[in-house]
Amino acid sequence: MKFKMDLTGVEKLEMTIYNAHSKTVEQANKVTRNNGERLKRKAKEEAPVEFYFLQEQIVSRYSPLTAMVHAQASYSAYQEFGTRFMPAQPFMKPSLLWVQPKYQKDMTDVMKGVFK
Repeated sequence: MKFKMDLTGVEKLEMTIYNAHSKTVEQANKVTRNNGERLKRKAKEEAPVEFYFLQEQIVSRYSPLTAMVHAQASYSAYQEFGTRFMPAQPFMKPSLLWVQPKYQKDMTDVMKGVFK
């Protein structure tokens, strides 16, 4: 199950960061990783609890300026979106919406350092 947050102008932002001082790239990667971990923790808190399997299956991977947090449990999409027999119990989208403002603020602070 995946949720994707699309931000307009990401390519331009990436080029600006990569063309900036290497310290800026490190800061941007740190912001992305820290907020990715916040997202993972929040998703684990929000996930429905039944034997804790779903929480254990929420994992993260990182590459430059990218955080991928996803639930690997085969039934995670059913929990998130529901079925005709069971109502949805969303945990990923609410977690993403919770972390998004902090991530945007942190990345804005990094970029303000570039454009001083």
